[in-house]
Parts: sequence; C-alpha cells; structure tokens
Amino acid sequence: MARQALIILAVVIAFGILVPIYKGFGFLDARILAAYACLALLFVAPTSAEFGATQGRAVPAAAMLGKIAIIVGWGWGITVSIFATAIVTLNVLARRGGFLTPPGRFLSAILIFSLTSSIAVALLGAALARRFSAARVKTILRAAFLAVLLLFVFGPRWLPENVTLQIHDRMSSRSGLTHMAWEASAVCAVAAALILLAILRTRPIAPFANIRMAENPHEGGR
Repeated sequence: MARQALIILAVVIAFGILVPIYKGFGFLDARILAAYACLALLFVAPTSAEFGATQGRAVPAAAMLGKIAIIVGWGWGITVSIFATAIVTLNVLARRGGFLTPPGRFLSAILIFSLTSSIAVALLGAALARRFSAARVKTILRAAFLAVLLLFVFGPRWLPENVTLQIHDRMSSRSGLTHMAWEASAVCAVAAALILLAILRTRPIAPFANIRMAENPHEGGR
C-alpha cells in the first residue's frame, strides 16, 4: 500500500508539477491535454485485471461491478487531481491577472472520454480476468494499447491521403479533438454496455475450497 501511494505521489508530482513547469504555456496544447486524459487507463487497467483474477471469479456480478466502480472512480479521480494540480501550477508560474484554464467545452469532452474509456477498460479487464490470469490480462491490455499506438503512428502510411489529411486536421485543432473526444466517448459507452451485458450473463466460478468432495461408500462413507 505504501509503495503504491509513493508511485501515485510521484506520478502526480511529475505530471502535475514538473511537466507544466517544463512546458509552460505549451502545456495548454490540446494534444497534451488529450494525452493527460488517457492517464486514467494506466491506473484502471492493471487494477481491474488484478481484482478480476483474484476476487472477481468468485463473487456475483453485482458485487464485482461495485468494486469496478470504486476502481474507476479511484483511477479517474487521480487523473482529475493531476489535471487540477497542473493547471494550478501553470497559473502560479504565469502570475497573470486572469486564471488560465482550458476551454470548458474541450475540458469536459476529454474528461468524459477519460471516464467512459476507463469504464470500458475496467469492465474488459474484469471480464477477461474471469477466464485468464491477471498477468495474462495485463499482457493482453498492454498489447492492445501498443497496437493502438502503432496504429496512430504508422496507420497513415496505409490509409488514403485524403483520410490521413482529415485525421491530421482533426487532431491538430482543439475543435477537432473535441469532436473526436465526444465520438470516442460514445464508442466507449457502447462497448462498456456490451461488456457489462456479457458479465451479467456469466456466473461466478465457485472457489475450489467450497466444492464438496464426492463421498466414496467403499472408504467409510454412508
């Protein structure tokens, strides 16, 4: 627990204080803020996989979803705290009359995306952990994140030029990223709903300790 708290504190200091100091006003770049919104996934994914593998197999779906809600709230809350710390740090450095903050519409869009994607990833991790070990689920999620990253980096080479230009235009402007965040939020919400239905339809696996051994009448059984 102490080690985890130290890691979280280090992340908050690094991204909430040191990065704004280094970037200055460049911290308000829409792409940087959008990347910050994805930090919640780094907290939620491994924790949900660990919980699903160690406890989620033997508890009812309703009880597991309550724990997942706590995990999502914890990971997303840390991300919001990092956002708030970074904005306060930037304003302390700026020392201007007004309070510098990203536009409310853009900030709402990326935070909603952060929340919906965290819910979807947490449910996915818990669902996979009912079939695989926590280590394997973490590997699957890391591979998925790497695949998405490689798609963003190398995808334009295989896409038509007009599609590549449209994606570049949307990702290079705040309004374009706002629309993308809302669209991605809708996709994550649908994915989360589908995974939730799958979890609710599955039955928990009873612990081996609770399985009664069959009695053998030839060995003293009745």
